[in-house]
Amino acid sequence: MLDQGKYEESKLVALLAEDSEYAFQLLYDRHRNRIYKTATRFLKSPILAQEVVQDVFLKLWLSRNTLKPNQPIEAWLHTVAKNNIINRLKKVSNEWKVMNELPYITQSKSNITENRVQDVEYAAILNAAINTLPEQQKKVYLLSRNENLTYIQIGEKLELSPLTVKTHISRALLHIKQVLAAKGIILSIAIVSIIS
Repeated sequence: MLDQGKYEESKLVALLAEDSEYAFQLLYDRHRNRIYKTATRFLKSPILAQEVVQDVFLKLWLSRNTLKPNQPIEAWLHTVAKNNIINRLKKVSNEWKVMNELPYITQSKSNITENRVQDVEYAAILNAAINTLPEQQKKVYLLSRNENLTYIQIGEKLELSPLTVKTHISRALLHIKQVLAAKGIILSIAIVSIIS
């Protein structure tokens, strides 16, 4: 003998496939509380649980023409509800991750700003150091750094030997290093030659 409840549900699903709002209402009344309780248990929010119920039954209505009357509707509703709850939990989890990472993101942005300010300050100190160089050293140094000229090219431009150009650059770098050290900035000559 067929179970009366299952038989009724299969009839309701068949009627639902024919767009019966009455069958939909009966299925809604029969299953909403169970879905709501399950959603509340996992989501810990009556509002989110109510949204799950609405989503599940909206999907039921939209899928009414593809449902099979001989398959239990309760299992179908349970699967849809479970997937909806999991998706919501993932979303909440991702939101919490973002919230937890926000201080680090903000801190990183403030570090970037601090670094930019520091770079501007270093550049100003470096330019001041370059401006204190003897005139010929300054010319040689700036041609080397700003125009990326070789010792030979600088020598030709200023009518100096490449060895004299090399000496001027070495002395300029040493002077810049000393000026920076006096300001509390300790850099090697190699670093001074790279950043300038």
